[in-house]
Amino acid sequence: MSHSESIWINYKLKFEGRDAERHMLEAHPAGHSIEGFSWALGLTLNYGITGRLRYSRDLSKSAKIFISPPKQGSLFYDLNILVQENPFLTVVVGSYAMNTVTPYINGLIGYVFKQAMGIGEDFPEGAKKYLKKLKGDELTAISQRIEPPLTRAHTAIGRTADEIILDRSGAEIVKLDQYTKENLKAQPVGTYDTLDSNVTSFNILTGNGRLYSPETETTIPFALRDNYRHGTTTSLIASMDQYSLGRMGTIRIVGERVETSGGRLVKYIVGSAEEIPKADWVDGVDPMRQRRQ
Repeated sequence: MSHSESIWINYKLKFEGRDAERHMLEAHPAGHSIEGFSWALGLTLNYGITGRLRYSRDLSKSAKIFISPPKQGSLFYDLNILVQENPFLTVVVGSYAMNTVTPYINGLIGYVFKQAMGIGEDFPEGAKKYLKKLKGDELTAISQRIEPPLTRAHTAIGRTADEIILDRSGAEIVKLDQYTKENLKAQPVGTYDTLDSNVTSFNILTGNGRLYSPETETTIPFALRDNYRHGTTTSLIASMDQYSLGRMGTIRIVGERVETSGGRLVKYIVGSAEEIPKADWVDGVDPMRQRRQ
């Protein structure tokens, strides 16, 4: 394919805080961060453009990542992605053009990176119609596959910079910081919680979603256990639907805690979910269908 048929997508990889404020970085941790970030990006792009999950460094030449030296007096790198037409890519985006490929790639990077870093969310609106065409188990697999390089990408955090941001035309695609660094190191601890709560988002294709955690007083991500109990997905979807209609959407969820080394709850691995039995209703009120105040 000729160079003129390729699409260039331009990003900035910005380091902020600590040494970056003085327009310099400690070479060793910064080098590890750039390598890890670019490798996680390469794996994600390879899947998004070819539909293939690669586990070696033999990636497709349909996507290449070029980095430019930091400009004098600044601490960001120009990161340029060269995308070449590919049959799989054309199927996903329909028309191979800048205004279809760019939102798809932006959305894919943001979604997959955030899932890997434990701040997962639903498909971004601008890319939802494209990402829905991808297989849920493959999105989960690539999110898990990039965890090791993303962990390396955080090497500079806390040592020579506080944040690393991927930016496209002033819009933040993804941000790495101490919070996401701790999330990547979080592990299942073998402790199970039973909580009555609501689901704010759930993607049945990937098995990932978000639920309200009374402990953290915010929503946190969850993933389905491989051998989740029958009826779990039905209850999760019902909770999400009822919540979106302005009702409480409260159901009973059992999940294994995933915690940082400091004991901060990051995520649940859900094994079961069900409607709360009538015997446990307060004053006879259905906690899933009750209107929110």
